Amino acid sequence: MSTATASLLLTMYVVFGILVGPVIGAISSRHPTRRSRLLVLPVIAVQVAAWIAVIAWPEVPPLWLLFVLVFAMSTGGPGSMVGFDHTRTFNPSHRLSTATGITNVGGFLAALLAILLIGIAMDAQGAGTPDTYTLDAFRFAFLTQVPLWVLGAAFVVIERRNTRIHVGLDEPRTRRPRRRARPD
Repeated sequence: MSTATASLLLTMYVVFGILVGPVIGAISSRHPTRRSRLLVLPVIAVQVAAWIAVIAWPEVPPLWLLFVLVFAMSTGGPGSMVGFDHTRTFNPSHRLSTATGITNVGGFLAALLAILLIGIAMDAQGAGTPDTYTLDAFRFAFLTQVPLWVLGAAFVVIERRNTRIHVGLDEPRTRRPRRRARPD
């Protein structure tokens, strides 16, 4: 694509982030016990859907679809800030600095792992320099994000339940007593 088109997409990433950030912030503050279901998981789903649509497009994706991807990606920054809301809400004050640090590092670690996996996938296909880049090489490389999305979403679901039980919002699940087999 032209430099002007690429610049427009990057500019729209910032504009969309500016527009969606306050909306995510407002929802997060109004629904502190439902942030995962109202914000975090939907942000992941929107990003996965947009990426899969772009990756699966049979040719060069059209500009409108790239705008959809840029919008979806722009939700990631504000969406990841919800993690800091979780940290402040569900941790005792004497542990906030440590919890905030872990939250911050977790986001950066996921991003760096995605970059690393994409780079390894490009190199493994022999597309390690701009001269050897191909659309199909990028498609395959971008698919390396899938395990990170699945792992992230799974842990959000698992840890959401554990946290809600820990702070007393939900009751722990109890095992049902085993039924004894009745004699015939």
